[in-house]
Amino acid sequence: MLKNMPSAKVLQTFESAARLGSFTLSAKELFLTQSAISRQIKSLEETLGFEVFVRDNNRLELTDNGQIFYSVVSTALSELAATVNRLRKGGALRRLIIALPPTFASRWLASRLYLFKQICPATLTILTHKNYSYSSFGEFDCQVGFGSEELGTIGGTILFPEIIIPACTPELKQRIIETGGIDDIPLLHTLSETSRLPYWEQWIDRCNNPVIKPSVADISAGIEFSTQDQTIIAAISGLGIAMVDINIASHVLRKGLLETLGDPVNTVYGYWIFPPKSKRVENDPALILYDWIRDEARKSLMEMQP
Repeated sequence: MLKNMPSAKVLQTFESAARLGSFTLSAKELFLTQSAISRQIKSLEETLGFEVFVRDNNRLELTDNGQIFYSVVSTALSELAATVNRLRKGGALRRLIIALPPTFASRWLASRLYLFKQICPATLTILTHKNYSYSSFGEFDCQVGFGSEELGTIGGTILFPEIIIPACTPELKQRIIETGGIDDIPLLHTLSETSRLPYWEQWIDRCNNPVIKPSVADISAGIEFSTQDQTIIAAISGLGIAMVDINIASHVLRKGLLETLGDPVNTVYGYWIFPPKSKRVENDPALILYDWIRDEARKSLMEMQP
């Protein structure tokens, strides 16, 4: 450590005067007198051994050495303020453990996480799970579950409902329109554990304007995947027609990687968020994350409205 270093108070005064270009304005900003500002700058110059300002009548300009010194001091004070702010919030020392359904993590959250990092510096560990048991809900810093209204009875808050619609590549859609049928184009299914989710049957039963009308044989002959994310990837590659959740697949639908066929249909399921069981405190990163995910879900729903 160098001896005879300027105090933090004097450095703050110098930064203010240099930024504002005026002892008078600096005095107002720091709630000091102009003479106090002048004395601190004189003390700073004596400590440094060189002048930082050129005083020419009412003009105040930085010397060459003053310009260099100001650049260093300004950056240092900004970094110091940012670090203090992060430490006060506890974010810089906290790693959040998040448990999410696989497709929610990869298709919905991953593309939005950079927005969370802009408001909270906490580090993240993202674990994926399937809802074989609800007993663990609330044990993590944040957890999202996929299921029916039953999740609302154990502390969950709905993020958005599951709304399904068939989707395929623009090339396949054009082929379907031209031929008037799906011919040998396979249907793509998502599994729950080892059982096929009855999305296609539900959509055919409830859709008022089906562009395609798969037969029972078409449905039975489809290709099965363990997660909706895998189903979406297969559809983007042109393998077949997937039944997708319009909220989860919103990114690929907006980019035009997939195009829809017919009208959307609500299922009885949805995505539910669970807050941590630990005691909440102001500026808790876990609470910031919980509120942020809920806000992003509301925005996502608004974006999907016609």
